[in-house]
Amino acid sequence: MPVIVLAFHVDYWDYMGWKDPYGGSQWTVRQKAYVESLKLDTMFTPQIVVQGRTQCVGNEEEALLSSIVNAPRFPAPTFQATFQRPTPDCLQVSLSGALRTKADNDGVNVMVALYDSGLVTDCPRGENKGRVLSNDYVVRKFEKLCTVKDISAKKTVSGTVNFALWEGFNSSKCGLVVFVEDSSHQIFGSQSIQFPDAV
Repeated sequence: MPVIVLAFHVDYWDYMGWKDPYGGSQWTVRQKAYVESLKLDTMFTPQIVVQGRTQCVGNEEEALLSSIVNAPRFPAPTFQATFQRPTPDCLQVSLSGALRTKADNDGVNVMVALYDSGLVTDCPRGENKGRVLSNDYVVRKFEKLCTVKDISAKKTVSGTVNFALWEGFNSSKCGLVVFVEDSSHQIFGSQSIQFPDAV
């Protein structure tokens, strides 16, 4: 069964002496929202959230596999993407397609994550002192394409997002994930989009 993975690196461990270069306060805010919506007592790492509906400790393999197997299935959206580089440090992505999930009056957000893989980081301090950390599917940029409500599953949705690129951006190591979520971050469909050879 296909699984789309995204890693949101939080920043609340920075005080331990090593700042995660991929950590961000916006990812910490997102995790706090999951603490509320899933009625948890506290935040922790590593945490895995499956479709915004269940969660487990990231190294508990049985719990993770159970969450994945028991997660509800939603059809993947059918977005087509076109890529432009209006400037060397900006990536513009235009998307058009159907959600393949009906949006009711409460509405849903169509989110776009730009991730980076093959990242290797030396960790000189903190809990992982002396280790070399390898990371894939690390969310580097995250934008809302649009908010929609009261539309059928087949209706075409279109929009454009702009990503400010980081130094060393390499499209061959990156990809996009488009997903549909409600206000409590429950996911109702996701789609992985690979970059063309030349971006």
